[in-house]
Amino acid sequence: MIRNYKSYIVVVLFIIAAIAILDSLNNSEVAEGLQKEKEMLVKKVKNLEKEFVNSSNLSDELFKENKQLKGEFETLKSPIQYQDFAEAINVIEAYKASQSFEEAIEFIAFNIGHGYFTADKERKCPCAFDFNGKGFEWIPNAVLDLKEFRIEKDKIYLTYNTVQDVKNNYKFVMTKAIGKGDEVKGWKIEEFELEEK
Repeated sequence: MIRNYKSYIVVVLFIIAAIAILDSLNNSEVAEGLQKEKEMLVKKVKNLEKEFVNSSNLSDELFKENKQLKGEFETLKSPIQYQDFAEAINVIEAYKASQSFEEAIEFIAFNIGHGYFTADKERKCPCAFDFNGKGFEWIPNAVLDLKEFRIEKDKIYLTYNTVQDVKNNYKFVMTKAIGKGDEVKGWKIEEFELEEK
């Protein structure tokens, strides 16, 4: 009988061992599955972090672009009316028609830092205008037709084609100012800029 108990105990121990082994195998499979799921979730989190960084960068870029566009929009808002534009063009047309340096001076804004100079006292050319240290030689009949224009705040930028002998096109920066001998502000040339043809 003791032998039977021993046999039962051995069988029960064997069954417990088999259950433990099967449970261990099952637990290792579950642990392996959980490990794979954890690795997959870590990859997803890393991808989401990358997407977040990219969307954050994109958001920053869009914010900067929006701010820049608002700034450009504000510069395009202008108190200038069509009549002002037409007057500015008429000033350039009159400047184009001037046959002497003395006539051309009348279309220049009289501002601090602006001036003109000639080769001699009789104002014989070569003649030039001085805009804050930038010299611009006056050449009669050099300006041709209007190429393009731009309006920003209280200034009008008019770019004109020039004759073949002149290497660059002229951009006239127009503003309302007092000219030589004027008492009332009118559209005058504030500055000349040169643009490549």
